[in-house]
Amino acid sequence: MPQRHDDLEKVLLWIVRVGLCLIPFLPFYVESSMLFPFITGKNFAFRIIIEFIFIAWVGLILISPAYRPRLTTLFKAVTIFVGIVFLADLLGPNPYRSFFSNYERMEGFMMIFHLYLYFLMLVSVFRKKRDWLVFFNIVLFAGLAVSYIALLQRLGLRVSIQGGFRVDSTIGNPAYLAAYLLFHVWLLFILLQQFWKKIWLRTIYGLLLIFQLAIIYFTATRGVTLALLVSFVALTAVLAFFWKKFFGSEALYGRKIAISVLTILIVSSAILWQLRNLQSIQSSPGLGRLTSYSLSERTIQSRFTIWGMAFKGALERPILGWGQENFYLVFQKYFDPKLYASEPWFDRSHNVFFDWLIHTGFLGLAGYLSIFGIVFWWLWLAFKKRTVAPWQTLMLGGLFVSYFLQNLFVFDNLNTYILFFAFLAYMQFIAKDLKSEEVAVLPAHSNVRSEQAYAVMSGLLVLLLIVGYFIHIKPIKEAKALIQAMKTVNTTQSISDWIASYKKALSYGTFGGDEVRQQVANTARSVIDHPKFTPEEKKQFIEFALEELREDVENPAKDVKHVLFFGAILEKAMRLNPPYAVEAEKVLQEAIRLSPKKQVIYFELAQLYLSTGHLDRAAEVMRTAWHLDLSFKEAAGNLWLTGIFAKKPEIIAEVKAVYDLDSFGEEVLSRLASAYQQVQDYSSALPVYERLVKIAPKNPKYLAVYAALLANFNRNKEAKIYAEQAAALDPAFAVEAKEFLKMLKQGK
Repeated sequence: MPQRHDDLEKVLLWIVRVGLCLIPFLPFYVESSMLFPFITGKNFAFRIIIEFIFIAWVGLILISPAYRPRLTTLFKAVTIFVGIVFLADLLGPNPYRSFFSNYERMEGFMMIFHLYLYFLMLVSVFRKKRDWLVFFNIVLFAGLAVSYIALLQRLGLRVSIQGGFRVDSTIGNPAYLAAYLLFHVWLLFILLQQFWKKIWLRTIYGLLLIFQLAIIYFTATRGVTLALLVSFVALTAVLAFFWKKFFGSEALYGRKIAISVLTILIVSSAILWQLRNLQSIQSSPGLGRLTSYSLSERTIQSRFTIWGMAFKGALERPILGWGQENFYLVFQKYFDPKLYASEPWFDRSHNVFFDWLIHTGFLGLAGYLSIFGIVFWWLWLAFKKRTVAPWQTLMLGGLFVSYFLQNLFVFDNLNTYILFFAFLAYMQFIAKDLKSEEVAVLPAHSNVRSEQAYAVMSGLLVLLLIVGYFIHIKPIKEAKALIQAMKTVNTTQSISDWIASYKKALSYGTFGGDEVRQQVANTARSVIDHPKFTPEEKKQFIEFALEELREDVENPAKDVKHVLFFGAILEKAMRLNPPYAVEAEKVLQEAIRLSPKKQVIYFELAQLYLSTGHLDRAAEVMRTAWHLDLSFKEAAGNLWLTGIFAKKPEIIAEVKAVYDLDSFGEEVLSRLASAYQQVQDYSSALPVYERLVKIAPKNPKYLAVYAALLANFNRNKEAKIYAEQAAALDPAFAVEAKEFLKMLKQGK
């Protein structure tokens, strides 16, 4: 029996360790057959791997209690935090979304719980220094593969989805890639010192460090760059002033090196900052972006605004928050009109502090911060007791500080989470030598027989196969079916095929249904204006789309984005079915109730009133939208436009009191000009076109219409000039221009 126990233990331990060593390669994995290929495939693979090796881990701890996790302070803190997240998600306004998230994020409690299992197994089976060295070198190798793809992008040998200078590799986002590589930088610093006496390893780690820093530069990610710079300055300052406390009198030349590095960092940063406006720096995509820090910048201002909205939402549900993935409820309820110039929809506050405050309330935020508190306390104890090399203590401190700092500007994803939890598990390994963290020593073997362990694992495997089909396989099939549906829409002209492909995707009935319905909504909006479909075909698809989208609109925790899209489809579909107007009005008014300061909703409602002839209502709704923030020029232009159609000069005068024609861009001016033409107010159209030909002198259409308007007011000499310019720019105007000039000559 002992021999059978030992053999089974070795097999199970091997399975768990190999599975854990596969996880670092997931950032390299891209699944193009599913929506959001840089996210969905990684997360499904992570969950499935973790679940299968968890079964082996359960068998392992049954027969060998020595592999059960040590109940340290950190382990308890992580466990309590995950428990708080569970309660917050369960008691939030949209638990289903909180647990399963969506394809775009693939987070929610499903991610947090699997990360916890990952942490649980790491702290259990990596119990020796050699285990961690092997694991961390695997992490570095995987990171090297990811960075190699980024290098190919930088050399133009591989396409980046971002385009331009910034690289994103297989991560799919430059900011995520930089945050992922941040961990590698600190890990390389640790290994450099640890293997400094081995020249070949020192060379490899040193070159890899330079390479990873270069890739971070190519991401042009300001948050990570600033976090690293602050951490480097702080650490070199500590080394410069407290070298003896860390290393005694040994190698005092190190203090001089630290002082030199500190001086170089400060002086070079100061010089670069002072010279940031030079053409040579601004013309460099990387340096130009990395030196463009300004509190007045639109992106940074929008972050401040969103953080203020998040804090208001947190005060509404202070204890356990709103649950994960429910920031949209806060965003729509407390939307600040000043965000009109930013992204239209946010599902994160882009700040780890406010994200966890919204997701889990002050209780969850305290739990999250306590994890960092314990880590730093342990590092301090390790330094005092000399249980960990001082250099490693400093580098680990730098890692957690820089990671936390960069998360003040962005949010986590699987690529950074797997490294964060890995280093938390490593901290648990370090704590074994701290007397303050002594725990009971577990026996090497238990009374559980191998047959009993096999029975438990078999039961768990059957359960996993059943549950896994519903929480993994069906969503994977739905994601692939959605991609196929989108291909069908792009490659065929059959409404029945479109509907059938979308119905197939929706038939799986998983959390991916939200993404499918969003694509249905996008298709529906394009179908209405599609020239190749008959009214009957258009009506067929619209009815299908509205039937499916009502599920989102009737959700108790409504997403105003879905409500707005639903109302917009109804408004456009009025041409096919006029009674839709009544429902569209109700839906859009409901959207305003959900987000009373979101201007784009008012635009849609005003358009509905214009289309149905309720001009006074349209003007009033548009005025309300503009007065939410008078600096919103598009809203001002829309109000002006409404005044034209409603024939209300007082409304136009109201806008003109704040903005003149020079205030607007080409897009708004073009709509104003077209509106004046439609109502045959040519005297008002003339100055608009005059402005258009100034800002777009190469547009033949503007020139031709302006020439016609000039002729209409007997300004024939000017009309001739602009007509000739239009004909010269576009031969299509040549015949028309020739006839026009002939008429001018005849005085007609």
